[in-house]
Amino acid sequence: MQQKPAFHPDTCCLLHAEAHDLGLAEGKAECILETLSDYGRIPLGVQEKILKQKSSFQLKRWFLLARQVQTVEQFINRM
Repeated sequence: MQQKPAFHPDTCCLLHAEAHDLGLAEGKAECILETLSDYGRIPLGVQEKILKQKSSFQLKRWFLLARQVQTVEQFINRM
């Protein structure tokens, strides 16, 4: 007897896409933190805010900002 899949195939594709997007967001957040770490210590609250962000648009904006500033403080002031 053949078992039915636990999820509809479309649901699985959506779950995969969502997991993929979350993975990309996490990777972008890590790049931002890595870039900022060159400028000094990043306050824990800022780290958490960056890591919790899931908007690709916002993460891209912050990454570009991290590349433009010269200090963590400048980044925080312009977030």
